[in-house]
Amino acid sequence: MVTIKVNEKTKAGKALIATAKAMAQKYSGIDIIEADQVLLEKMKTNHNSDFLSEREQSDFLNELEKLSE
Repeated sequence: MVTIKVNEKTKAGKALIATAKAMAQKYSGIDIIEADQVLLEKMKTNHNSDFLSEREQSDFLNELEKLSE
């Protein structure tokens, strides 16, 4: 998955979005998700965090248990 931040107010941004929408209609494997700013900020915060999420912690601990057997 790739996330691209596009300024929809610029000519280049409008052209990129139009191209992506046209490709998404023609080809599978391309999805356009128009995220709101709150969700985007949460994604950035989680991406830059040095801490593991609860699920990541659980998976890590389970893997350690398996290795210790």
